[in-house]
Amino acid sequence: MKKMLFGAVACSGLLLAGCASSPEVASTVAGRVREDELYERMKNEVTQSGMTFGEQMLQQILLEDILDHAYGDEVSDEDIDAELEREAEPYGGIEEFEEMIAMQGMSLDDVRNSVRTSLQVRAAIKDHVEITEEEIEEAYENYAIDSTVAHILVEDLGLAEEIIDELNDGADFGELVAEHTMDTGTIESDGELVLEPGRFVPEFEEAAMELEEGEFTQEPVESQFGYHIIKLVEEGEKGTLEEERETIEAMLIDSYMQDQAVVQEVIGELVRDANVQISDEDLTGAMQQFMEPAPEQQEMDQDMLDELLEEDGNGVEEDPESDEDTDTDVDTDDDSEEAEEDNE
Repeated sequence: MKKMLFGAVACSGLLLAGCASSPEVASTVAGRVREDELYERMKNEVTQSGMTFGEQMLQQILLEDILDHAYGDEVSDEDIDAELEREAEPYGGIEEFEEMIAMQGMSLDDVRNSVRTSLQVRAAIKDHVEITEEEIEEAYENYAIDSTVAHILVEDLGLAEEIIDELNDGADFGELVAEHTMDTGTIESDGELVLEPGRFVPEFEEAAMELEEGEFTQEPVESQFGYHIIKLVEEGEKGTLEEERETIEAMLIDSYMQDQAVVQEVIGELVRDANVQISDEDLTGAMQQFMEPAPEQQEMDQDMLDELLEEDGNGVEEDPESDEDTDTDVDTDDDSEEAEEDNE
């Protein structure tokens, strides 16, 4: 949505009078493109969703304003910074993350704005959705604390076997990480990663789950990225329901964030309460999908939903071949594909 390209043509004779007084936005040897012309094109060029570019952009602006008005006070700069640091951690930190997104034509301010909106949507869902005790108890039964693992990733099978021999002789795992691993983003943490189910390629996850705490694999684990030596640093242990209640509730809110129908209903209620008035008749369709209560309202435009709920780096495409990435060295291919789709 942020990558719109519009054909620039000179003003026609019919629009000449209006264009002459409109500020210029671009020019070529063929003529000038004025603001009025660009505005008219945006209002009339239809996207694949059936909305015009102007309606889509106006919808985005209005939704951001409505969310900021309703929940801006509940999302602090500290909250945004904390989320940014979490997103940047797999890439080695904020500086490395900023360099990576710059290669995709994005700035840290772009990501900050996306994070702000996403956190505001989350606050709205938390405010509007009632989580029952039954939901909490069921989620607790299925909840498992993520274990902490460490790994050394190398390209050569022989080297991987030598590293295992050194570990068996008492070598320090962290020192061998610093000396050998290709997963450079985990060097500062001695190769440690949180073993979240579904985050890693199957070979890695299966081998890690077979280990006892403190053990490491006695044979190199081969994946598409190379050969891993994996150590189970700490096995996750679940507390009581009351001890885990806050975490469980946060997980349930996260699951609602992934439910398009819930997001549509919550945002629709906010829009209907916001007394939206659109003066330009050509753009009145921008918020139409939110004006009727669910279930009669149309489904939210998928591009707009992606814009509000960007995840996995907030729409940042991960490159599994990059040595600068960390989790991408062992993440599933599906995550990379989803990230690429968010950037389209």
